[in-house]
Amino acid sequence: MGKLIKILCSTMTVFVVVLFASAYLTLQFEAKAPDANIKTYWDAVWWCLHASSVGNSDVFPVTACGRLVGVFVIVVGYGLFTINVGTISAALTHMLKETRYDRLLEELHCGDLLKNRHKGEKKE
Repeated sequence: MGKLIKILCSTMTVFVVVLFASAYLTLQFEAKAPDANIKTYWDAVWWCLHASSVGNSDVFPVTACGRLVGVFVIVVGYGLFTINVGTISAALTHMLKETRYDRLLEELHCGDLLKNRHKGEKKE
């Protein structure tokens, strides 16, 4: 379970870094455009959050470089979401496998094997 938490925390850290770095880059590109509607850093953060989750927003980039940053945010968002779903699925599958194996040992009346199996495990 500790490995699961580590992976989830790592992906969330990457998400936060990408979010704020992308917002900074977006603001730098959009600040030079006369018809830009992203005027503050928090407008850019708001847009990056919506671009990576919902997909629409009341603010949006008007420059090609700003839109390219948006593509990057969306691709990284999909990748991080996939890593989290895969990690959770793998952990649940592993727990299910362990439970089934223990149940099988109990049904076969292999109490000694079951006791020996759990002897060296650490409780988290």
